[in-house]
Amino acid sequence: MLCAEPAWRAMTNLERVAIDLTDEERELMVLALNEYAGTAQHTYHLLGPVLGQSDQHEWFRLIGRLESAIENKEPLSDLDWARAMFLTDISFGSTLVGSGLRFGRSADEYWFPILRSIQEKVSTRERFQLLVQNASFPCAE
Repeated sequence: MLCAEPAWRAMTNLERVAIDLTDEERELMVLALNEYAGTAQHTYHLLGPVLGQSDQHEWFRLIGRLESAIENKEPLSDLDWARAMFLTDISFGSTLVGSGLRFGRSADEYWFPILRSIQEKVSTRERFQLLVQNASFPCAE
């Protein structure tokens, strides 16, 4: 059960931003996000609240929306770019909360430079702040 939204939650700017990603960068993000509908789907219990999603339905709707927008080269809000980057990092890098090893160690040499390139284009302090401001947290007992 999640508590009500914190009073300090900031209103997010819903203006959409286009980020010039290469086809390979988009492919990695789509592959990583797709894992949350497959092998890593159980992680919504942990990652959903971090991304402000209160239930499984919201979680899968978010994943599908992000994946579709990135695949179709559509702009996203800064908050959604932050969410997509966070999920890509975890999906690709973590075997505990993502699908890290499913990408295969032999693929690391190819995908790591692409991941670093995406991080340079998408990751900003402001986007990190949006993740923090829009997270939901469990109620204290």
